[in-house]
Amino acid sequence: MKKNPASIQIGAQVLFELKAENVELMDLRKLSSVVDWYLVGTCESTAQMQAILSELQKAYKLAGGEPAKIEYKELTRWAVLDAGDIMVHLFEQGRREEIALDELWSKAKKTLLEEEDFAQKKKTAVKSTEFV
Repeated sequence: MKKNPASIQIGAQVLFELKAENVELMDLRKLSSVVDWYLVGTCESTAQMQAILSELQKAYKLAGGEPAKIEYKELTRWAVLDAGDIMVHLFEQGRREEIALDELWSKAKKTLLEEEDFAQKKKTAVKSTEFV
């Protein structure tokens, strides 16, 4: 897989770590003057959505990116986090089909992302006897 911009790597990693489903990337670079990418994921609950939003804000802040802005109203079952070149859209189940971003951005190149491409590498512990 080719290397994605850091904003995609960070966003996808958080979504997968916190178990978002059907994580999809939409390339809007040739279609929008506002944003380059949409990262879209489905959440099982409001609590999961709030946890993902919180972790995304922390991760983008630690990476030195623009301060992420969130648009979220609990009853809409949909949240958007704007991190500059990328917007992360989170939907509760069922709401994603109702909003139909795929249809709205039908000309965008869409890629269903795979968790193993974004999983954080685990460091293996070194046994103290290995240096004796």
